Amino acid sequence: MKTIIYFFIFLISATAFSQQKAVEITNIKTGKVKTFEENQRVKIRTLDGKKHIGNLKFSDSLTIVINNQSIEIDSLQSIKKQPKVLATVKTVVLIAGLTIVGSSLVAASGGSNWAFLLFTTGSGVTISAGLLEGINSNYSDNKWTFKIIEK
Repeated sequence: MKTIIYFFIFLISATAFSQQKAVEITNIKTGKVKTFEENQRVKIRTLDGKKHIGNLKFSDSLTIVINNQSIEIDSLQSIKKQPKVLATVKTVVLIAGLTIVGSSLVAASGGSNWAFLLFTTGSGVTISAGLLEGINSNYSDNKWTFKIIEK
C-alpha cells in the first residue's frame, strides 16, 4: 500500500514541477505580452523570407522546431496563429469563389445575361477568402520582441 501511495505522490510531483516552454512576445511601445504555447499551430516567417506553418515545438532555449525544421528565435520576422479550421474554411471559400467565376465565363461564352452577376459574386467570394487571412493578427519584429520562456 505504501508503494502505491509513493507512486501517486511521485506522479503528482512530476506534473507539478514540469515546465512547458512558450514563445513570449512583448510589444516594444506598450509592453503588452502575449504567448504562443507548445503544440499551438502557427505561421512563422523568418528573416530570410521563408514561411513555416505547423505545430510549435522547442528543442532548446533558443530554437523553435516546426515540421522538423529548426528555427533560431533571433531569425524570426513574424509569427501568427494559424488554426487548421480557418485554413480549411479559407480554402473552401477560395475554391467556391473561383468556381463561380469559372461558371460566369462559361455563361458569358453562351451569351447569358447572368454572366456579369455571376462574375461579381464569384469575385466577391474569392476576395473574402483573402480577407479571412487577416482574422488573426500578425506579430512582426518591428513592433514586437520574441523570446522563449518556461511557464
